[in-house]
Amino acid sequence: MILVFLSSCFTGVESTKKITLSKEDRKAIRLTEEDSFLKSIQPSPLSEWEKGMPFYATDNRVILIFDQQGLPTNPEEAQMKGKILTYGGCESHIGADGKKYTDIIFQDGEQIYRYNTNKTEKEASSTVMSDKIPMLIDMNMVQQAAGLMKGKKLWTRTALWYDPEGNKIKGKKFIPVHVQEVKPGSMVFPLMVMFKDEEDNNAALFINFGNSGTDSRSFSHIFTLEDIRKKYPSTTDEIWNLISTEQVRKGMTKEECRLSLGLPTEVSSGHDYSQTLDLWHYPDGMVLWFEDGLLSRFHK
Repeated sequence: MILVFLSSCFTGVESTKKITLSKEDRKAIRLTEEDSFLKSIQPSPLSEWEKGMPFYATDNRVILIFDQQGLPTNPEEAQMKGKILTYGGCESHIGADGKKYTDIIFQDGEQIYRYNTNKTEKEASSTVMSDKIPMLIDMNMVQQAAGLMKGKKLWTRTALWYDPEGNKIKGKKFIPVHVQEVKPGSMVFPLMVMFKDEEDNNAALFINFGNSGTDSRSFSHIFTLEDIRKKYPSTTDEIWNLISTEQVRKGMTKEECRLSLGLPTEVSSGHDYSQTLDLWHYPDGMVLWFEDGLLSRFHK
């Protein structure tokens, strides 16, 4: 019904999947200090690994990456999740093609696990990186991240939080939190940042190591190093509380809605005889209707 109304009252309606950013928008997304905050944390090539280097197993299924007889074939029986495996060196084996291929040896006490890189010694030494072994997290990288974040005051950029057990909970965005601990995370997001908010609630957020803001779970997409609220002095406490819980109400500006819900995936713009009209669409079905830049209605 809304789209029909748009077509009938707009003159020169334009709809696009791409959003044309204003000069202010482009300025807002320039590289910031957050984009390079974890830049110093880099994976190491196999040639630089030292014996005893620790790796965290994120899933019981990690047992399936090892190429040897005598290991459990049922991942649940193997109970690998949470174990620390240490690097024990490399060995070679002759492949079916007659070439020599490198195996990485991991150890858990006296138990040995053999990971076939499917690469020659020369290839493996430079191309096998410590963050690319399936379902294993380089604990040296986790410890470096902890050194940068533990004890630090940060501001959240998402209301999707997790409890200490890793279950999703509803949190708040753009509020200060104090980092208590940084732990190995999951198979998808290798860092789990544990924190307390100002009401002493314990929660966590998962992030990637990434050194830029291009990834949706990079540091710069999840945290800021300063209070964003200071950039919006005209936004009232009432509106900011809505923004922090990802809600909107009539009368909010486009910028306030963007802060609350993020950028829309599609925008329809036009005008009638007296005002500018815009329609914003979001992936979850939320639609925002703006008249002269102010939110006039919304529905999901």
